[in-house]
Amino acid sequence: MQFSTYLAAGAHVAAGLVNSPPADDAYLAGLLDSYDVHQPGTTPADAAELAGWGRRLRPAFGAASAEQAALVDALLVAARCRPRLVSHDGLAPHLHYAPVSAALPARVKALTASGLAHLIADGHGGRLGCCQRDGCPVVFVDTSRNGRRRFCGVRCANAVNVSRFRARRRPPTC
Repeated sequence: MQFSTYLAAGAHVAAGLVNSPPADDAYLAGLLDSYDVHQPGTTPADAAELAGWGRRLRPAFGAASAEQAALVDALLVAARCRPRLVSHDGLAPHLHYAPVSAALPARVKALTASGLAHLIADGHGGRLGCCQRDGCPVVFVDTSRNGRRRFCGVRCANAVNVSRFRARRRPPTC
């Protein structure tokens, strides 16, 4: 499933923040750079603030539809999202949800909250998922064609399937 590149970036960055090691500024810089976030230079203070934001984002990935919308709406308010049409670095005009001059944490909070909000508003809230393997804390944005992804990756899917296979093959105990 293809989502608008910029909006999908917000949702994917949100998943990355939820899954990230706490306050790891090198990981954060790489994540933001991989989604072309404007001026992604990070500091340990930015990483610490956004680690807290990641904890606030997590519930949106496993919530039921109505609760999910309320959670993300609260995130939009907390991030003080205000859409602006901007152009920078030779790019065509596009939406930003915080001023380009705002501090990095403010811009990332607005980007992630708006990315999740757009997915929900477009009827794709069900594509925000949590891995279904017991004990796996990873969240993801389901971009599969059929939208039925249940695991964060092949490793977790294989672990669950092997476990189920072995449970069926076990001889009964007396």
